[in-house]
Amino acid sequence: MRNAAILNFSAILAMTLAFAAVASSDYDVMLASNTLGVTKVTSAAEYLPLAITYGAVSAGTDTPSKADSLVMTSNLEAGDELFVYDHENGKYDVFELEKAEDGSTSWKARNVITIGTSGVTTETGTAAEEKELAPGYACWLHRPNIASRDDKTVTLAGQVFTGKITVTIAAASGTKAFGQTLIGPPVPSTGDFHLNGGSIDWTGAVKGDEIRLAKEDGTYETVKYTGTQWKWIRYYYENDGGLSRLKKDTDPVIPAGQAAWYARKAGSNPSFNIEMEVK
Repeated sequence: MRNAAILNFSAILAMTLAFAAVASSDYDVMLASNTLGVTKVTSAAEYLPLAITYGAVSAGTDTPSKADSLVMTSNLEAGDELFVYDHENGKYDVFELEKAEDGSTSWKARNVITIGTSGVTTETGTAAEEKELAPGYACWLHRPNIASRDDKTVTLAGQVFTGKITVTIAAASGTKAFGQTLIGPPVPSTGDFHLNGGSIDWTGAVKGDEIRLAKEDGTYETVKYTGTQWKWIRYYYENDGGLSRLKKDTDPVIPAGQAAWYARKAGSNPSFNIEMEVK
């Protein structure tokens, strides 16, 4: 079960300007139309890929969210971890949820340990409130404690982006191995993200590309790119009178708030960009 809600309202942001040379309390009021989104992802998976689908709540409309604000912590437990991929440096920033004596929670950066020719080096990780999340991509939530998965619900919240989100799909230069990119589509007002909804120009995709959706049991469900009328098709088996029959779903979706692997057919070059509509 998934639940996505988009809240539209006109937010009044009062910004007080202090002028030392002016005795009166002058201030300006800035009016901004904000669209806030809340998405609830229901899953008991220990490793849950989450879409970076919202930005920071601010006067601006397309400000990237920070690692400390996208994933709500009310249903999580101390020791849960958030893995954020650093595309520029090819590594993960890891944050661990800590709970204070008063019950408040916060994401704390884990130290980065590198083993190289010069030995072992330890580097202080980027603070959660400083780590920007790349929209259209994804992060991993690791819930090692069973208690953290009892509720199953993980809540994402933030400001809806107003423009298109561009994501680069990596090439698969090898002749045998797929090239994979973890993508996190924005949440449309209708909820789940429809792959054949017409909101993405799939120019650059080739027959044999796949989108892989993680399931709670750790396996994956595969959606294949056909390049035909429907572009993406999910094939599955259904019991029919004791016989297992192959069926096809021509309207496959990526569940709201969840991320998925885009796996390019082996040997597919070069990389290409897709633009994902926000609304």
